Amino acid sequence: MDALRLIGFALIVGLVVAGLDYYQQDKKHEGTLSANGYVETLKTRFALYHEELDAEAAERDRQKRWRAGGKPYMPVPDSELSRRAIMDSDFTLDAREGGGLKSVSEAARPLASKVAVQKAEIQAKKLDKLSWVYEKAGHTYWIEIKLRQEASADSLAGNIARSIDSMDFGASNYAPFGVIGGVAYFQFVEAEYSPIHLDVRKVWSMITAKVTDLTQPVGFQIYTGTLGLGEEIRVEMYTDAPEQDVRIFLSQLDYDGMNALLSRPVPGVGNEAVTDPDGGIERALQMAEVRAEFTRLRSEIAQLRIENINGLALLANTMAAQHGLPSDAFDLTANNIQSPDDLIQIGYRKGLAGLEIENADADGSGGSVFGRLFGKLTGGSEEKEVEPKSSSGLFGGLKSFFKGSETADASGKRVNEASEIRVNKGGAGSSGKCAFKDARKTCSLSGG
Repeated sequence: MDALRLIGFALIVGLVVAGLDYYQQDKKHEGTLSANGYVETLKTRFALYHEELDAEAAERDRQKRWRAGGKPYMPVPDSELSRRAIMDSDFTLDAREGGGLKSVSEAARPLASKVAVQKAEIQAKKLDKLSWVYEKAGHTYWIEIKLRQEASADSLAGNIARSIDSMDFGASNYAPFGVIGGVAYFQFVEAEYSPIHLDVRKVWSMITAKVTDLTQPVGFQIYTGTLGLGEEIRVEMYTDAPEQDVRIFLSQLDYDGMNALLSRPVPGVGNEAVTDPDGGIERALQMAEVRAEFTRLRSEIAQLRIENINGLALLANTMAAQHGLPSDAFDLTANNIQSPDDLIQIGYRKGLAGLEIENADADGSGGSVFGRLFGKLTGGSEEKEVEPKSSSGLFGGLKSFFKGSETADASGKRVNEASEIRVNKGGAGSSGKCAFKDARKTCSLSGG
């Protein structure tokens, strides 16, 4: 008897819930929802629910692969290409017998050698977590893939990291090498005032199990490429192989897999991506310019947020971090200066995808490609003219994004923050420039 009452109660509850749900759905359809239509809404909502579950599962899988690092996407060894870790060789040879011990007295040399070996062991362990050493036809390839998370725009440390991204810490000594797998690669150009550092030469000595000879020219080259913006995958390689072999080796990376690691994959990147070898250098330059423009924009927005930090929000975040809560729980500017991350990411990818279209537009009347792009992304029509002089290029395309941002001045009066936006010329704003150095065109790779 009790079981029958329970079943009856459950049926009544089910009918009530179904009736309320039907009522809600009927209101959305302005009172025209039929029984069959209601069944269709159930099917649609059920399908959307499963799509959300699938999306959540896919995101958990992506994060798991991200935590696993970039080593799974490096070339697979075969009969011609061998692979090993740095620690599989006599990597401490330079630490034990290298030139660094020549300036040490006989009494201190045993201890100095022991310290140098210990330092080499710690460094080798760290490098082996991110890299492999390959050998083929008498040449050595050491490749490292680093994964970099996006710095949060809602934390002080994140904004500081973004603000310095566009600074050029010697990255302008890289010449374009080409585009492989849809990724622009650059080669380090050693010059009188930009030599390969001693620490880098010592890493190469660890890789090849040799003693560093500072009297001889550097016998290897450095190549680097970056996939993504903010959330990035950085590839770096040291090798003594000729350029043609370098291109073949880099083409063996799993670009599909690396691109799938990003929460927003980059268009044009993949194992099947084909780039004209003759136009690869020019395409790499164009990709570097797009990247530098958006990196500079992110930096300027971060600087603007730092200049307008709300004291109470900063205090609240500090207190939250002390109690084990996220340190970016509150917006640092109290929502006065927003960070348009989605616009930047979408714009960066559209900028890369539209390079060929931009190259074809030779009439010179289109204005800044970035200004036009953001004019569309922020709701502007194609016919709306972008004024380069007042918009400051790309940053001006976002001007309308900040028009709703207000702060209080010293007298308590609400002021529009859009008028306070400044674009720095020089310094951080000078990234992305190219110049000829030793008959080679070099570019700044700021921010990656």
